[in-house]
Amino acid sequence: MYKSGFDRDQLALFPTSLQDMIDKNSIVWVIDAFVDSLDLVDFNFKYSTPNKLGNRPYNPKDLLKLYFLSYNKKVRSSRDIMYFARTNIECIWLIKGLTPDHRTISDFRKDNKSNLKKVFYEFNLSLKELGFISNINSQDGTKIKAVNSKDRNYTLNKVDDRIKKLKKHIDDYLDLLDISDNIEDKYDFINDLDNAKKLMDEIDFNLKNDNIDKDTFISELKNYIKKLENYQSVQNYMVSTNKSQISLTDPEAKLMRNNGKFEVCYNNQVLVDENHFVTDFLVTDKPADLGTITEVSSNAKNVYGFDTMTNITDKGYNKREDMVSALENGIIPEVTPEDNQSFYSLETVYEENEITDEMIKSTKPEDIKTCLRSGVIPDVYKDVISDIEVKEFTVAENSNVEFNDDMTEEELRDKAINDYCFTRHLKSGKVFCPMGEILRKKSVGKGGVRYCNKLACQNCKNPCCSSKFKTVDFKDGKNVVVPKNSNLVKSKTKNKKKKVKVTKVLFNLNVDKELIKKRMSLSELPHAMLKHFRDASYTLLKGIKKVTGECSIYYCSENILHAKNLIGVDNLVEYFQNKKQNILKIAQ
Repeated sequence: MYKSGFDRDQLALFPTSLQDMIDKNSIVWVIDAFVDSLDLVDFNFKYSTPNKLGNRPYNPKDLLKLYFLSYNKKVRSSRDIMYFARTNIECIWLIKGLTPDHRTISDFRKDNKSNLKKVFYEFNLSLKELGFISNINSQDGTKIKAVNSKDRNYTLNKVDDRIKKLKKHIDDYLDLLDISDNIEDKYDFINDLDNAKKLMDEIDFNLKNDNIDKDTFISELKNYIKKLENYQSVQNYMVSTNKSQISLTDPEAKLMRNNGKFEVCYNNQVLVDENHFVTDFLVTDKPADLGTITEVSSNAKNVYGFDTMTNITDKGYNKREDMVSALENGIIPEVTPEDNQSFYSLETVYEENEITDEMIKSTKPEDIKTCLRSGVIPDVYKDVISDIEVKEFTVAENSNVEFNDDMTEEELRDKAINDYCFTRHLKSGKVFCPMGEILRKKSVGKGGVRYCNKLACQNCKNPCCSSKFKTVDFKDGKNVVVPKNSNLVKSKTKNKKKKVKVTKVLFNLNVDKELIKKRMSLSELPHAMLKHFRDASYTLLKGIKKVTGECSIYYCSENILHAKNLIGVDNLVEYFQNKKQNILKIAQ
């Protein structure tokens, strides 16, 4: 015999109130108390002050509670949340039996995209009042997939490759149709949109006069010409706006490497403190983490009112200029070192200033910056910075004069093929490789401007190097780079740089290895929290502002759950019931 359930046809009495069915340790108690303590008028939530006329709107507090609970239960889409609100007992109790439709739920998230992060900060500031937010944080980036397929994303190299293939198809069809010799001679190589349109008109004209029945071939040819027009329009837009890539569904998302493959994503820079609370985050379209320490940490430092802040990161954040900028803003960057080194050698510009004892003891960013640039260690960095000195150097002046390039693209392409070198056309931003393929701008670094074309190099029959695809760096003033396996003499730049004397402040930033050990237990939290436990490796909204609002719900709901487990339901409910006004308003 098995255990048997109740008879479905038998009438049953529920508990005297719905509240009796809610577990005493449920997260809904904390969500309810927290949201009720908020003054949404201060945060400019839509309908926070209801209109006197017309149909009554839903209270934004009820919709905010609905979002926090549903996201915590891995329910994300507006239609799923609508069903969740009608069937989940905890949710029915939380929003008092209200049943908003999916459009109302969706519009709330969209209309309040800029205000949701204020709620995230408000909860964290409450935790800071309770003593659970630390100034020691760890930062890491996590990629979240955007609402944009890979096929709807174009790089200049991809567009160049598609245009090249389409032109070959068009030439093949012209040879196959053999409509008129003058057409083939006139438009043998289609370079712009005007020529493509004229070609279509002349094809129609010749077919009408000659009564040639070649509909199948003509329709295919016209299809290729239309595609060519579209790709050339995309190419012209990208070149005119100086964009390296473009996404058609979500224009703000970028193609990035994510879990070993390329996907259209956003790169979330997330700060997690010692108590495993997400203290701040920044949604970016930058594929790399490099150079974001100061930007992310400065905002968190200002919001929470810390005098100084420590940010622990991995090797991917090792940009010396960013580390110096962080120190000047009262942020200590603990970047994981290479080769087990015990310090980083940094430098900043020297500025002669009169330093007072008050400035040395100060924790204001402007005073810290003045001390460092004067060669004086402020008191807050006594254990962090060592061996500071002011030194004079003789360096080459960077003139930033571009090479005067009078050669046409075709001449530079011929030169690249004939002389087996890379040539650059500065006006169009194109680089031609020894096989005549076009390389496009990839990034700007210390070595100069980097160009590459993965698609061309994958099928190259005469590779210039052993790597999978070629990247070549052009420094200022150069328009020719010779591969290492070439016997040609490398061309010299025409710009002669003058020698000038500069004064710099040199110092060592000591590495705290004990703090570095904490990084993995802190910075990996967003990855596990979002991608694995909450099934949130992708976003439902488009654009950085909307994605920021969506992530605010994620991180705030997760912080609420963690606070419930760490502090306790009763303590949190009591705190929020006694809370009289928004803390964020006071902090700002």
